[in-house]
Amino acid sequence: MPIAFVGAGPGDPALITLKGHQLLQEADVVIYTGSLVPKDLISHLSALIYNSAGMTLEQVISIMVSAAKSGRRVVRLHTGDSAIYSAIREQIECLRKENIPFEVVPGVTAGFAAAAVLGRELTIPGITQTVIFSRIGGRTPVPPSEELSRLAKIQATLILYLSVGHIRQVQEALLAGGYSSDTPVEVIEKVSWPTQRIVSGKLGNIAIKIEQAGISKTAVILVGKVLSEPEHLHGKRSLLYDPEFSHGYRKGLSHSNAEASSEHSLDCCSSANNKAIPQNITFIYLTPGGKSLAYRLSELLSNKHVLIYSYSELVENQLIKKKWQRGTGFVFIMAAGIVIRTIAPLLKSKLNDPAVVVMDEAGHHAVSLLSGHLGGANELAGMLALKAGGQAVITTASDTLGLVALDMWAGVQDLVPDDRSALKNASAALVASCSLKTYTDCQVHSLPAGLNKIYDPGKARLIISPYLIPEVKPILHLYPRIFALGIGCNRDTPSQALERAVKEFLKRHKVSPKALFTLASIDAKNNETCLLALGQKWDLDIRFFTAEQLNTVPVKEPSHYAMEAVGAYGVAEPSAILAVDNGKLRFQKEKTNGITLALGERAFTLTKNQIL
Repeated sequence: MPIAFVGAGPGDPALITLKGHQLLQEADVVIYTGSLVPKDLISHLSALIYNSAGMTLEQVISIMVSAAKSGRRVVRLHTGDSAIYSAIREQIECLRKENIPFEVVPGVTAGFAAAAVLGRELTIPGITQTVIFSRIGGRTPVPPSEELSRLAKIQATLILYLSVGHIRQVQEALLAGGYSSDTPVEVIEKVSWPTQRIVSGKLGNIAIKIEQAGISKTAVILVGKVLSEPEHLHGKRSLLYDPEFSHGYRKGLSHSNAEASSEHSLDCCSSANNKAIPQNITFIYLTPGGKSLAYRLSELLSNKHVLIYSYSELVENQLIKKKWQRGTGFVFIMAAGIVIRTIAPLLKSKLNDPAVVVMDEAGHHAVSLLSGHLGGANELAGMLALKAGGQAVITTASDTLGLVALDMWAGVQDLVPDDRSALKNASAALVASCSLKTYTDCQVHSLPAGLNKIYDPGKARLIISPYLIPEVKPILHLYPRIFALGIGCNRDTPSQALERAVKEFLKRHKVSPKALFTLASIDAKNNETCLLALGQKWDLDIRFFTAEQLNTVPVKEPSHYAMEAVGAYGVAEPSAILAVDNGKLRFQKEKTNGITLALGERAFTLTKNQIL
């Protein structure tokens, strides 16, 4: 009688297969893999039951072989599906050496259970047809060719096991590999169990969300565009049910009979993977030639969300007004005069308007008409011209003069302007004189064209520094977001008191609040109203660390009071240091009225890069 390797499923006892359930009922011996097998599956069985969590391979095999040779029916019960991270290979090899037959009964793996819980399909035509199961390297390393940064280049749907305890490394590897920071991520702890928890986010913020939720094990991570909300999913429909598609059970209709609407949802993107290009692109055509070009371009692109409309559809349904928002790129294939009259009532400002590109139906020219820098129209025009075999027409002054696009560069370098109007004025000054005297106390690798470094802040027209320099008046001050503010405070500290203390602390050290990128504290404070209120008001993330993490950072003046209260010898200084990835402590802790503050500084170097 063969030994049965049975997949128990993800946690819900009802998700075991019928065959697996039957084999359990008939078993004389069941060896299950510890706490992740639901007790409801085994508690009522008459079989002799073993928990293998504390056993070695040799001990497990000894029980299996002895029982099988004595004629008893044995079930080896694994969590999820035994084909993934179960170590059944070595068990099977041992059974073969003993000439003992076996069978494998599949189970529902956590990744598929997670997709079911979320109500998501993992493969969508036009978005991805590939699903990758993997993990981050730990005590069990992964081959170099399978490192997450390499897998990320495929841009497939990614399902990660055994990795949530290293969520920071996961985030960094996937971003480095090519996933954008706005890629949807879902993390499900103990999927399908009664205690199941779901944390939804983007790749750029998922680490802090997981740390705030306190999830460190027994969770599956799903990453990919297929997880986007339905209204943001614009993949092609499946051919299986397309009325035009013929297969063995149905003859497809002709195109003219099947076409219910001229709107087609496609998926396209720049081959350069330039994040300045809008993520959502809408083509609008006027003539049959324009329609042909729109469809030709859409089929050449990938990884962007694309819609195609006729001009009459756009006007009659007032669709342009509904879709007029930053993050969208409009590509009009028609005369520029028509476009100008169409969009004129919608124009607001360069800070809000979307990208608009105008093309002729032959594809000879792609003209960046609106929002060339911040909206990404210049990059979009360049990409479309390349695909169409034409020429991009860029008229923004900095580009024609070969100067830096100051607004784009500041965004890429994570520099925050003292105010938006100053950024506009500095850009105008740069174009007018073709240079801008620039003072910075930051480390510099290179500065872009037009920014000339000087060493006297009093003569600078542009200052790049995290510090306030009140005695000088440049056109623009850009603040690099390099500081993490570590905070320790008494329970129920008033929000106004904390904000006042923070402002005074920063003022003493001449640090601008705009130079902060995060707040940091101990996880015991993750529901402290004053902290949450400050983070929300100042639009800052808050990183919370466990006492164990904080105690890994040496502190000059250990606090025995803090140790008794929260189990850590310090909060403000170690949390600030951890938040800047073990960077340096810029300003030591200062305590006033039950509030302790310290400032950590992360490494930062200015470069001339204008592309993410």
